[in-house]
Amino acid sequence: MPPKILRYVFVLQVLVGVFLLFMADHMGRTNFHLIRVGGRAPGRVVGNEQRNFGSSVGNSGRVTTAFMPIVEFSANGQKIRFTDWLGSSSTGSFPDRVTVLYDAAAPSVAIIDRPLMNWLPWAPIGAVGCFLCLVGLKGLLVNPQSGEREAALR
Repeated sequence: MPPKILRYVFVLQVLVGVFLLFMADHMGRTNFHLIRVGGRAPGRVVGNEQRNFGSSVGNSGRVTTAFMPIVEFSANGQKIRFTDWLGSSSTGSFPDRVTVLYDAAAPSVAIIDRPLMNWLPWAPIGAVGCFLCLVGLKGLLVNPQSGEREAALR
């Protein structure tokens, strides 16, 4: 493959990597903040909020129903209630007692502490974006020199 085409492949890798990094930042900013500096408190699931998600693919009209847990906990002497971001297809699949990660400055910013799910889906997307940026930058920095050497040898 000609070096000029390879250079564009590396540019594409960097662009896609940067896009994925921005996407991961947008998706995971709150969760990452809570993982780093959030306080932990015991909480309990007091109910469920039903949310319907419609299908945007085709005209099938399929609607998926999810039940988001409503969690209550105490922070700074006040009771806080929030709806968690991760739901379930049934109302009975959440434990009664949960650990809550919350922002001490704004306790209503909170999530249920789930060691693996706190990192999904944004962390793998960010890791792929970082990998693509590193590979693309390495290719941009290394390949032009090797292409010049090949041309000089001919």
